[in-house]
Amino acid sequence: VRDLRLRDPLGPFPRLQASIDADRLDLQYVTNTFEFGLITGRLSGRVEGLELFDWTPLRFDARFYSTPGDRTPRRISQRAVANLSSIGGGSGGTVTAALQSGFLRFFKTFRYRELGLSCRLENDVCTMDGVGPAPGGYYIVRGSGVPRIDVIAAQRRVAWSRLVGQLAAMTQGGELIIE
Repeated sequence: VRDLRLRDPLGPFPRLQASIDADRLDLQYVTNTFEFGLITGRLSGRVEGLELFDWTPLRFDARFYSTPGDRTPRRISQRAVANLSSIGGGSGGTVTAALQSGFLRFFKTFRYRELGLSCRLENDVCTMDGVGPAPGGYYIVRGSGVPRIDVIAAQRRVAWSRLVGQLAAMTQGGELIIE
């Protein structure tokens, strides 16, 4: 944590500012903590210019990605693929249906080459990106091996409140609604 400033923490309008670095987080521990779906591998990233007012995010610039050079196995479960597919206006419902029928239903996990997601929050809008451009959007997950699963998001601008609601539904095992 860098540049930490906290004003009026117990008052009616607390304000926090900070920048945060994360290096080599074990995704298996993180994803096992919530009902999101299993992902293995290491994750690094940073949150720059985080500003909270009354403990609600006002702005930040966050980027998280597979740790370069990490040699731990990189696997992602069907549930995690379906959940990530719904972020950023992806096709979560279509992906879920594809994973539960046909050939793919026999695979519990898939190998991936890299994953990453970024969000720049300003004015209650999250401008999103992934690990690189993809047809019709950007990659959140680039798969590897056979069968190969890629997760591609379509929307670059997402309402923060909607994104938070989607993430809450995913991590609490609730039903995810795709509009």
